[in-house]
Amino acid sequence: MTFFDRLKATITASSIDRRSYWVHTRCKRCGEVVSARIDLLNDLSEDFETKQRRVHKVLVGDGRNRCFQRIEITLIFDKNKKLIDRSITGGEFLHPNEVDAARAAYEQAIARAKAQAQAEHEARSVAESGQMPADDAGGFA
Repeated sequence: MTFFDRLKATITASSIDRRSYWVHTRCKRCGEVVSARIDLLNDLSEDFETKQRRVHKVLVGDGRNRCFQRIEITLIFDKNKKLIDRSITGGEFLHPNEVDAARAAYEQAIARAKAQAQAEHEARSVAESGQMPADDAGGFA
């Protein structure tokens, strides 16, 4: 990597970091973690009376768990684009350090729910067909 490549990477990364504010939330209904990037140059609306800037976002997860709960967030920034207040409905804010653990817990819950649904489906299919489950077929050891 040349000097100019390193310089470009440094400038680009720092300008993106100054321009972005990340919000991490967890849905109160299903526990899905939903993150959003706030563009501090384009997403903020200025309130001329209070000299504050605000953004209102509505977040919806990917729906894998058939949950399309709306998570509404409002963030208020000062004139220097520092967060001074925030509110949320339909979810809760997560600290960036909590995001990975919360996503892992959600993925485990989804996997358990899928396994349970599959087992219930197989049990229903066996009961409806009147056949023995494949494990017990034949009854010989």
